[in-house]
Amino acid sequence: MVLCSRGQGGTESGLQVLISYSNGLFLEYPSQRHHFVRRPRIFCSILLLVTYQIMVAQSGLNTADWARLLSRPSDGQNKVFFELDSILDQTDSTKTFQFLEGVNNGSGNEYFTARWNCLKARQLYQKNFQSGISGVKDEVKMLFTEALHKAYESGDDRLIAFVSLRYGGLIYHFGETDLAVMYLMNGVELNEELFGSDVAWNYEALGDLLFRIKEYKQSVEYVRKAVESWEANPTSVPESSIMFGMNTLALGYHRQGMFDSAFVYYKKALQKAHKLNNDVWKGIISGNMGQIYFLQQKYDTALSLLFMDYRISKAAGYYDNAGNSLQWAARVQLAKANKKEALAAIREALELLKKWPSPNYSRNAYQTAAEIFKATGANDSALLYQQLYSILNDSLERVVTLSSVAISKARLNDEKSKYSIQNLQREKRSQLLQRNILIGLIIALSVFAYLIVNRQRLKASLKMEMMEKEIASAKEQMKMFTENIIEKTSLIEKLEDQVKSKSVSAEQEVIIAELSHQTILTEEEWIRFRALFEKIYPGFFSRLKERANDISVAEQRMAALIQLQLTTRQAASMLGISLESVHKTRQRLRQRLHVDHDTTLEVLVSLI
Repeated sequence: MVLCSRGQGGTESGLQVLISYSNGLFLEYPSQRHHFVRRPRIFCSILLLVTYQIMVAQSGLNTADWARLLSRPSDGQNKVFFELDSILDQTDSTKTFQFLEGVNNGSGNEYFTARWNCLKARQLYQKNFQSGISGVKDEVKMLFTEALHKAYESGDDRLIAFVSLRYGGLIYHFGETDLAVMYLMNGVELNEELFGSDVAWNYEALGDLLFRIKEYKQSVEYVRKAVESWEANPTSVPESSIMFGMNTLALGYHRQGMFDSAFVYYKKALQKAHKLNNDVWKGIISGNMGQIYFLQQKYDTALSLLFMDYRISKAAGYYDNAGNSLQWAARVQLAKANKKEALAAIREALELLKKWPSPNYSRNAYQTAAEIFKATGANDSALLYQQLYSILNDSLERVVTLSSVAISKARLNDEKSKYSIQNLQREKRSQLLQRNILIGLIIALSVFAYLIVNRQRLKASLKMEMMEKEIASAKEQMKMFTENIIEKTSLIEKLEDQVKSKSVSAEQEVIIAELSHQTILTEEEWIRFRALFEKIYPGFFSRLKERANDISVAEQRMAALIQLQLTTRQAASMLGISLESVHKTRQRLRQRLHVDHDTTLEVLVSLI
């Protein structure tokens, strides 16, 4: 079942909400088109109402039951989230938020908190959609931030992908394009890693967003996956959605100058528009094709298609589309040296865009107006529109730059590193607590043992010796456990210092953090350690072999741990050998590398 609604505005502000209950999946995402068209909200709600009535009858919105269901790690597809969200969509605001507060009793696990926060964030958006969503933006971001934190705490990539897709799909509605790109891409990539592919709706949403930030190559890659999936199973989705996807795919090729491929999908989309008898989309797609004909200097064909789009859009009241197509027609007229017609067209286009402002389309119109006024000798007007173009273009391009894939991935890596450090700190606190508990137990055992020994002093000496041995063994275990905690704490603090000093990249932070947990007791662990080590110190082992061709594996391992600046005790712990064995291996390494008495082994290894 699919519920569709259209927002308003041009490419940069119009949004489409698609809710798919196919296979328990859901996604809110921006519309996938160049010219955005409004149409009345369509509620295909029969199934929603039936579901609502059945579930209310069965559960009575029992908060305890829902809290338990939302806490289940086994619900990998998050079906309970979607079921409850659909019910709350049919519930008034007061009851919705009263119910959510009743469900949130403060005792849920990471899964509950992540899903609950996503539920509340989406309901805040849903209930404030008509009155204005800007007032809830900060709360929505705070809820998603906490949801992501809990998702990363869980260590479950399925939950991280779920929250990322919810965040990315919703935050775009608040104008946060950079966050939308970052989290949608993270969610899709995680799903591909987990399952080999993602659902078509997610591909289409991400592809549409990438088109908006001018990442045309990647946009085509994702939208093509969605379109191919829909074409393989056309009955699973409305034909209008396939048409939108084909138009977006064509636009991606169009912007890359791949006009033959663009025409293939424009024509397929146009066939769908004719089948659906959708005049507005016939005009939109024809107008897009007209832009290509203009670039190919086929001016008469271009003008015919652009005027068709203009007339249909204006008659339907879609003034932003009409204004944009008319400013393209003005460019064609100017190219044909029809200055008078070009001037009339651009003036009307500017008036249409005043009725329905659209930053992207206004930018196009300002640029065209500057060129036309310059050609007609109206230099003051040309300068004015050139300045308006520059100001608006700088603002729009700033959003594109900040939302680029490269920057989004860098920010995501920084975020993952932050969560990794937080998890390490939490683990350290947990281990310190375990140590304190063990200390208490040993002290209690010691006191108990002392009392037993004191009371049984006159008993057989054999029993006393056995008790003393137990106490000694317990103390030795405590000593070993404490030393292990101190070593691990030292490593974690060292990692935190490296992160604070910004001496390593975001990717290296994660790798170093993972290295700190390694032991090298088996061949498989050594292979994994070596692969991670090579990422930080590329070519280290090759250079080591060049310096000492007959170096043993044990000596290679020791050289790597010296390069990581581990102490003798830390190296012994990681390798599972004694301190004496570490000293012997270091001595053999000195001999193998011919280290003189004036040079330390650490200095020599650092120069390799």
